Formats: sequence, structure tokens, C-alpha cells
Amino acid sequence: MFSFPLPPLKPCRFLRRRTRFLVEADVGPLHLPNSGRMAELLLPGTPCFYHPRPTLKTVGRIILVESQGVLVGVDASLANRLLELLLREGVFGPLADLRKEVRFGGERLDFSARIEDGEALLEAKNCNRVEEGLALFPDAPTPRGARHLTLLADFARGGGLAYAVWMVQHPLARAFALDPEDRALFRAAKEAEAAGVRLLAYRVRPTLEALHLGGELPWVWLPAQEDLEGHHQGRG
Repeated sequence: MFSFPLPPLKPCRFLRRRTRFLVEADVGPLHLPNSGRMAELLLPGTPCFYHPRPTLKTVGRIILVESQGVLVGVDASLANRLLELLLREGVFGPLADLRKEVRFGGERLDFSARIEDGEALLEAKNCNRVEEGLALFPDAPTPRGARHLTLLADFARGGGLAYAVWMVQHPLARAFALDPEDRALFRAAKEAEAAGVRLLAYRVRPTLEALHLGGELPWVWLPAQEDLEGHHQGRG
């Protein structure tokens, strides 16, 4: 569909995670722009690819990792760049007056725009967790994500256009779901959908040269955690 070019990348091997945003690789310390756990991706010895850009603390920024024979994108900051690409290509309708990093309800959302003569708020999320073909979000609890969905719901109830868009940087994903274990996020998403927020997930196929945006992934609603617990206790 569309492609987002990546900066020049070099190979390396992951050794260990030192802090939330810092990993140790065989080439030295690298910035990891992703707060998720990624335990299934970041294994000692895993082949990775990084963009060399030395700073006082790192020698570059990790962009891709190799897993199950495919490349997976781990730079979560690129989700909003991918959403911007879709917006500018008119995927959501004729675009005007695009603004980034907008303040709304005490939070910062990725975009506000005028789409088909309507005011819109949009938030991009990144996903690279895939289990048996199902992309699952989040990889770690995200109260901030729940707050964003609540704000989008409020905006939609007031007559605005609202979008929450997940970019799944894993080519083995065949469908997308929210993990019901994050109860606050799951409830906020259900309420957002009922309020008119469009919840979307897009396929992204990473290569060494670019992130290739595909079509939408089918959305799957898993049973809520409360339903699962009720079933286990014989109430459902």
C-alpha cells in the first residue's frame, strides 16, 4: 500500500536489557524506543538492526529484530509516522490543517486534523507482540493508553471524529486483539467504540529499507477478563 523509508541500518546482536529504554548489544549500548516487555523478541544473541547515531550514552538506535525468520519493528515511535503517512495519503478522507502533538483534556494526543470538513483527533499505538498469528496489545499495562481512549470517546460524543490506530510491526500477524488482562484499557476501548471512536489496526511488514504498510487487520474482541473469571467460577 504505502512505504515509510528507514534510515541506514547495521546488524548487531542483542545481549541484555539494561534499563527500560537502553539495551546492551555486541556493538555497544543502544537506545530502545519501546517500553514494552518484548520478552519473546529480546533474547540473548538475537540478531538486530540499528541506526548508528552516537550520543553520550549510546552508539545508535535499535529499529528491527529478527524473530521466527522474519523482521519485527521495535521502534514504537514510528507508529505515529506511519499514521501521518496514511493521513497525508488521504486514507481517512481529504486532509487539511494537520497538527501534531496536540493538548486535549490534560493529555497529549498525536494528531488533530480537519478530515472531510470534520474536526478529528487521532492517536497512534504500536504493537509487535504476536501469539499464534494474533497481534495482542499491550505488551505491558498502559494506563496512559486507557486515558487516551477515554479522551477520544469524550471527543466523539461531542460530535468530533476520533481514531485510535494500532500499527502492527510484525508480518506474522493475521488479526488484532486487545489483551483483556489490561482491564482498564479493555474497558476504555469498549466504551470508546460505543461512543463512535474508530478502532483500527494495520499490517506493517518491515524490511531493512522500509516499513511497508498493508491493509487493515481483522479486529477480534476477546472475552473480557471478568467474563473469563466468571466462567472459571461456574457463573458463565
